[in-house]
Amino acid sequence: MAICAETQDDEDTGRHGLCSWCRRLADDIRLIHAVEAGSGPCAGGALFACRPCRAAHRLLPLAGRP
Repeated sequence: MAICAETQDDEDTGRHGLCSWCRRLADDIRLIHAVEAGSGPCAGGALFACRPCRAAHRLLPLAGRP
């Protein structure tokens, strides 16, 4: 998971889904980490975070990384 001292992702994405950190539904989730490995029922996956969790845990969305 990426950490950033100050994120600049305050715009609302309009993407509705479940936050992987607080486990609540939110209208502003962003993709934080994607797993692309192996095959089978436990392969792959993604972690999404809502705005409060991105700020609290200093998470940088995947799209905002260099």
